[in-house]
Amino acid sequence: MLKVSVIVVAAGSGRRFGYERNKLFYPLCGKPVLAHTLERVFAASQVSEVVIVISEQDHDDIADIVEGLHPAMPVRYALGGAEREDSVYNGLMATSPDMDVVMVHDGARPLAGPEWYDNAVPVMERATAAIYAIPLKDTVKLRESVDAMGPQTVRTLDRSRLVAAQTPQIFHRDVLIKAHRYAKDHNLTGTDDASLVEAIGEKIVILRGDERNHKVTTMDDVPVLEFYMNGPTEHRVGSGYDVHPLANGRKLILGGVEIPFEKGLDGHSDADVLVHAIMDSLLGAAGLKDIGTYFPDTDKAFKNISSLVLLEKVRQILVENSCRIINVDATLMAQRPKIKPYVAKMVANIAKALQIDKLSVSVKATTTEHLGFVGQEEGMAAQAAAMVLKYRNR
Repeated sequence: MLKVSVIVVAAGSGRRFGYERNKLFYPLCGKPVLAHTLERVFAASQVSEVVIVISEQDHDDIADIVEGLHPAMPVRYALGGAEREDSVYNGLMATSPDMDVVMVHDGARPLAGPEWYDNAVPVMERATAAIYAIPLKDTVKLRESVDAMGPQTVRTLDRSRLVAAQTPQIFHRDVLIKAHRYAKDHNLTGTDDASLVEAIGEKIVILRGDERNHKVTTMDDVPVLEFYMNGPTEHRVGSGYDVHPLANGRKLILGGVEIPFEKGLDGHSDADVLVHAIMDSLLGAAGLKDIGTYFPDTDKAFKNISSLVLLEKVRQILVENSCRIINVDATLMAQRPKIKPYVAKMVANIAKALQIDKLSVSVKATTTEHLGFVGQEEGMAAQAAAMVLKYRNR
């Protein structure tokens, strides 16, 4: 029986994708893209080990994803390189020497099910390389120049012989090592590993791919994949409201920022009234119960806890209930102190806890013109609205 190692390339960034961090952390149908990808790899019965190629700053977050999926096979990590082929080579060197077959898969292709790995193994009994690919539907033309502004020579290619390559791509381990070393020695680059194997003259088996094995490249790919995964969705809105009294001897924490003031808000946790309102708005949008249900003030575990930690827990609750956060809009009501100097940091804290872009978080503040308990500086209040995308399973 062949021993199989799967290299999952996950060391990219969010630059082209338009995300402030690695696009593989973008929540797709309620959980990170990479979680979907790894879940399917770990479900394959023919896979002996998995090597995930990562950037150093993503190690802990990816390790958390892996731990939550409880893989049955060993999982190791390798650091990414300057280019994709460098990353794959580092992952290749991290595979066990006794592996017969290495499969290379893009972490950004979350819909390659376990059968993609299992069905390829028998093929490798008679081949040294194989790729999944799909026929092209559009007419493909070869242009003379990428940058030409005026008319240029164009040639139409024979579409019947053209295919679009997908991953995983499958190779005998020694063949892939030889191909990568040949490429290094001859300064060759390729957009996939099969192109390097082609360069050393190996023949490649073409396996039938699937259009649903779509790669996350730009934000335009997200709705396509979400449709393939879960079909219909609905946008849902929730509101939240919270009040806390001011008290001596307490720190004033708002939006996770400690603000110098003679009093602080009183409560079981850090009494961050702004974050509490946001939490309730998110839970409401998801059709769930209020924060007191999940984090009761009778539980010592939540005594003086940072509300940002609780906000992270709320995000996870939403993920588990098939929701993706679209945006939050919150208003703090406080007579004093001035909040404006701290708003940017509040927004950054909230966005980080919810794993959404800062542009999706709005924090505003207002006084009550000395009216009511807020105006008399007896306490502070906050209200929030949130929108989530709820996935409805087929």
